[in-house]
Amino acid sequence: MKKFLPGFFLILIAHLSQAQLQQLLHEDFSTNNYGWYETQTDKVTLQVRDGKYYFSVPDGGWMSYLTPYIDASKDFSLEATFTQLDGKIDNSIGLLWGYNDKDLNSFTFTTNGYCRIYCADKTLAISDEWRKVDNINPLWKDNRIKIEQRGTATYFYLNGKEILKTKILPWYGKQVGFVGYTQMRFLVDDFIISNAAKINLPQNANLSVQKENLSFYVNSPYDEVGPKISSDGKTLYFGRKKSPDNLGGVDDGEDVWMSNSTDGKNWQRSVNLGTPVNSTSVNNLASVSTDNNTFLFHAADGFSFMHRTLDGWSALEDQGIHFKNEADFLEGCLSPDGKVILFTAKLKKNINYRESNKERDIYLCIKQSNGKWSEPINAGSSLNSSGDEYSPFLSADGRTLYFATDGRPGYGGVDVFMSKRLNDSWTQWSEPVNLGLGINSVGFDAYYTLPASGEYGYMVSNIKTFGLTDIIRFKLPKVLRPDPVVLVSGKVLNAKTKAVVSAAITFDDLTTGKEIGEARSDPQSGDYKIALPSGKNYGFHAYVSGYFSVNENLELTDLKEYTELKKDLFLVPIEIGESILLKNVFFVQGKPQLKPESYPELDRLTEILKANPSIEIEVSGHTDNHGDAAANLALSSQRVETVKSYLTGRGIDIKRITGKGYGGTMPVAPNDTDANRQLNRRVEFKIVKK
Repeated sequence: MKKFLPGFFLILIAHLSQAQLQQLLHEDFSTNNYGWYETQTDKVTLQVRDGKYYFSVPDGGWMSYLTPYIDASKDFSLEATFTQLDGKIDNSIGLLWGYNDKDLNSFTFTTNGYCRIYCADKTLAISDEWRKVDNINPLWKDNRIKIEQRGTATYFYLNGKEILKTKILPWYGKQVGFVGYTQMRFLVDDFIISNAAKINLPQNANLSVQKENLSFYVNSPYDEVGPKISSDGKTLYFGRKKSPDNLGGVDDGEDVWMSNSTDGKNWQRSVNLGTPVNSTSVNNLASVSTDNNTFLFHAADGFSFMHRTLDGWSALEDQGIHFKNEADFLEGCLSPDGKVILFTAKLKKNINYRESNKERDIYLCIKQSNGKWSEPINAGSSLNSSGDEYSPFLSADGRTLYFATDGRPGYGGVDVFMSKRLNDSWTQWSEPVNLGLGINSVGFDAYYTLPASGEYGYMVSNIKTFGLTDIIRFKLPKVLRPDPVVLVSGKVLNAKTKAVVSAAITFDDLTTGKEIGEARSDPQSGDYKIALPSGKNYGFHAYVSGYFSVNENLELTDLKEYTELKKDLFLVPIEIGESILLKNVFFVQGKPQLKPESYPELDRLTEILKANPSIEIEVSGHTDNHGDAAANLALSSQRVETVKSYLTGRGIDIKRITGKGYGGTMPVAPNDTDANRQLNRRVEFKIVKK
C-alpha cells in the first residue's frame, strides 16, 4: 500500500493546483460578444460563424487576439481546439500569448506532424525549434493544444499528451490569441483562459446581461466616447471624434454631442451642442451635474465649470481646481451633491508613484464652506492599485463608486469595478468587486455611467458597432445597483406670479443641521433636480436675493426603492402682506418645545432678517381643531413665543417681531384626515413692514 502513496500525492497536488485556477473565458464562438477581429476581402477572411472562428490565411500569416487580465506571476492555462481544413500541411497554426505588437510567445503545430514553441528571447534553447510528434491529427480532424504554467514551469500539451516542459517564459505584452502562418484555412473553437488570480465577484450573483446598441440615432460611423447619462435617464451626452460635423472637422479633437429620449429607451437623433460648449479643439466633457444645469470640463491643469444661462451656456468658469497631472489623460466626475470632484491622475503623491510609467490613482477635491476647493486628496489604498485607475463615476446615492482599473484581477486588460463608501470619509471604501463577465469583457472596459434609478448602465463598446466605438446600455443586476434615492424634480417659481425664477438650491440634513448638497435651476425653464439618498431627513429650498423661500422636507430614513417625486419650489417676494409657511419648523407633540430639525429653517429666517434690517414680521401659530379649543389656542400662542425667542436669541431685535396664536380657527384644509390636519398644524410669518 505504501508504494502507491507518492503517486497518490502527486495526483492530489496536480488536482489541487488545477482547482485553484479560475476560468476567465470560455469562448464557444456562438456569437462574437468578445470582439474578435472580423474581416472579409479577396485575400483574407476572419469570421465568427456557425460556432467557430474561421480563418482563411494569405501569404505572411495572420493573428487575432484579445487583451484579458492574466496575472503571469500566478498559475494560468490557455487552451483551444484547431481544425485545419486545407492548404499547406507544413505551415503552422496555434496559440500566441504575451504579445505586444513586436515580440511574442507561441505554441504552434503542423498537420504533417511537427510542433514548435517559440519565444522572442533567442537565448532560450526552445526558441524556434521544431519537434516531431506522433499524435497530431490530419486535415479536417480536431487538434487541442494547451499551455499551462504551474509553479516554476510551463507545460505544453497536444491532444492531451505533454510535449514539453520549460521554465517560465517572459511576457512582452498582454495580448492572447491565435496565429496561422500562410496559405491555409482553419477553424478555432472551445477557447479557455484560466488564471489562479482570484476575481472578487459579488456573492451568489447572476451577472449575465444583454448589451444593447443605442442605434444609429445616437451612434455614428465615427468614434463615440465618454457617455454621461442625465440623472433622469432621458438625456445622453457624449464625445464624438473626427466627425466632419465637429467644429474642428475630421482632423481635430472631439466635440460634445447630445441625444434626448422621452422614455429613456427610444433616442432621438444626436446633435452637436455647438458653441460655446464646443470649439475647434478638443472639448472633453468630464461630468454632468444631477440638476443637468452644470458641465464639468477637463482643463489643461485641472477642471473648469460651465452653467446654463438664459440663452444657452456660460463661458468656462475657473474655480481654482489646479494640479500637475503627469499622465496623458484626465478623467473625472462631479458628485451628485455638487460638493466633490473625483478624478484619476498621476500625481507625485500617488500611493504607488513610479517615475517610469503612467500609473494613475483616484483623487478627490472637496468644496469647502468658503466655496473654495481643496487640494487633491488620494482616495486611499482600498481603491487604488499598483496599476492604472480609469473613469470614476459616483452614483446618485453618493456612496457607490464605479471605476475601471488594470491593477486588479479581472477578465480583460481593464475591467469595471464597484466599491461602497463605508462612512462619511472619502478614503474608506469597501473592497472593490468586479462587475462580472458580461458587463466586462476580455478587452478594455471603462467609461461607465448610470442614471439615478440605477436600472441601466451605459458604456462604450467596439463590438458590433456602427463605427469604431459605440455607446451601449444593459440592464444592471440588482446586486450591482447603487442604494435607492428619491429624484426630486420640479420648477422654481415666483409664488405670487408663478413666473420662472433662476435660483440656487440647497439641501440640508435636518438631523445635523448641516448643508449637504447644492444645485441650481435652469434660468430658462426653472427646472431643477436633486437626488436624495436613503437614510436621512432632508430639508431643501431655493434661494435668490429679494425672496423668501418656502422650504420643503422629505424623510427618507427607510427608503426601499428608487422613487421620482415632483415638487415645485416657491419663492415669495419680500413685500408687505406676503405670508410664508415655515414648513420645516417642528415641535414636540402637544408641547411648545422645538425639535432640532427646526434649526436650519429658523437660522435661514434669521439670516434673511439680518440681511434686510428694515423688515418687521408677524409670526402666527396654528393647530388643527381636535381637542379642547382653549388648550389649542394656548399651545399655538406658546409656540409663537418659542419661535420669537429663538430669533431674538440669535440677534434679531424683539421690536421687529410680533406674534399671535390662532389655535384651530384658521384652517387651510378640512380637518377630516391626518394629512389635512398636518397641514393645519403650522407656523407662518407675514411681512408687516419693509
